[in-house]
Formats: sequence, C-alpha cells, structure tokens
Amino acid sequence: MAKTPVKQISVPTLENALGALCGDAKTQSGQHIKLVHAHCSSRLVVEGGFPPEWLHPRPPLTCKPGPNNIYGLTFSAEAEDSGEQSVLGGMKYKNLDVTVFPPGIGPALGISVKSTGNAFRNPTNRMEEAPGDCVNIHMMYPGFVFGFLHLIKFGTVADGVSGNDASFDAEGRPLEGIVRYHNALCALNGRGTITDPPMRYESIGLLVYRCFEGKVEIWPNYPAPESPIHYSRFFQRLYEAYDLRYAYPDARGQNHRKSWTVGTGILADTFDAPTGHSWRSRITPQEEQPS
Repeated sequence: MAKTPVKQISVPTLENALGALCGDAKTQSGQHIKLVHAHCSSRLVVEGGFPPEWLHPRPPLTCKPGPNNIYGLTFSAEAEDSGEQSVLGGMKYKNLDVTVFPPGIGPALGISVKSTGNAFRNPTNRMEEAPGDCVNIHMMYPGFVFGFLHLIKFGTVADGVSGNDASFDAEGRPLEGIVRYHNALCALNGRGTITDPPMRYESIGLLVYRCFEGKVEIWPNYPAPESPIHYSRFFQRLYEAYDLRYAYPDARGQNHRKSWTVGTGILADTFDAPTGHSWRSRITPQEEQPS
C-alpha cells in the first residue's frame, strides 16, 4: 500500500506579509494586516517553540508530544483558526492581534501590530493609545509579555505622495514626526520585570518597508541597527521575557517552549533571508533526538 504523502509546512513569511501591505486591500478593512498577524503567529510556533494550539490566531499546524520537550510538528489544514482573542484587562476588554495561551496560565504573551501607510502629519498622537493598551493588560496580568510591532511605509514627495503622506525626505532621511515617534517608542520599550512600569512594553519593534516597482523591500537605513527598537531584536526579546517569567519555575517543563521534529524536507530551516531579517526553525537535528 502506498504511503500517504506528508504535507509540507508552508509558513507565511515577513516578505509575504509586507507584500500584502503593498497590495490592493483597503486599509480601512483591516484585511491588509491579517497576513502580518498570520506571520507573527506562525513564527511564534516555528521559531519560538509555542505549541500551535496555544496560539490565537492558530496556524494550520498540529504537534504531538515527545520526550524532553521535543514535539513532532505537522501540517493540518483542519486545525487552522483565524480568530483573534479578546482579553479582559484591568479596565476593558482588548482584542489582541496575536496571543499565546499556555494551558492553566491564561494569556501569557501577545503582539499588537500597527501599520501606517499614509497620514504622517503627527504620528506621536498614536502614543495615547499604545501605553493605554499596555497598562490595561498589565493591570490584570502583570506577567504578560507584551510586544508592539509598528510597520511604517516609506514614502517621499518625490515618490508622488502628498506632503502629509510622506514619511522621509528626498534624501531618505526620516521626517521630524517619524523621529519623534521613534524616540517616544524607545521610552516605552524594555519592560524587564513585573514591577517595572505597566505602560512599558516588553518588546517594541519598528520596521520601515518600501513598495517599489511592484516589489517590497525593508528600508535598511532607519531605524539604525543600534536602536533599542530595531526589528531584528523584537522576537528574541519576547522569548527571553517569556522564559524568565514562565519557564524557570516549571520543573516539569510544561510551560517551556518546545523544540520540533519534522520529516526531511517538510519544513524549511531558514526563512526571510531576502529581507535581511532571516530567522530559523526550532528544529532538533536527528542526531540530537532521544532514541
């Protein structure tokens, strides 16, 4: 009897997600950002080691427990659930774009995603919302690991956009409003312990993308690599904060992030290399797997 072929695991990449932002979906509909949510959710599983059933929205993946927190990971179209989760904060419910719910703990990690493609007249006005959301969740869940990811579209008057919709000048330098916004985000970044101010996020990432001749690229010149909110460190800070708060007291490893085993060729080892922000699957090599 012929074996049923194993379905290859396809992961929404950052390049795919940014391409959707450059597409035809209406900003007001919110559909343009859904693929970014799917990318973040899938990355938290494939790279972060969170079981797919802990995620909202849930990727089309399922896992089977194994020894030493090494789980088998497989594709499952039936398991996919695009629904997002509403979390009760200290003052009101908050719909989170991506949420991790370890069993027996409740909401432990989440990502709020924003995208701005125009109307850069005064982006610092958005700062009224960002710290308020953070306080609301941290009031109810002081240990919640909260990430804020903002994607900003590169645009200059020379590109044909209006002055109000420009984010950079003709020489590729960020306009004053973008710089102020960056500095404000830096002040809200880096919450380390549960006693730190609740209006600060555990991790903030700012990424500038450019839609150019039908393609999408990440603008490499801003923020600077040394910026505390540079996108390259966004996910790693989330993992470190989660491990500090939820892994170390768990002797049985129930809350620990998992490692994956997959069949040969089922899951790529590296993703998003063309963007300059590559990341790797959390796969345990065959020679290191318990017999």
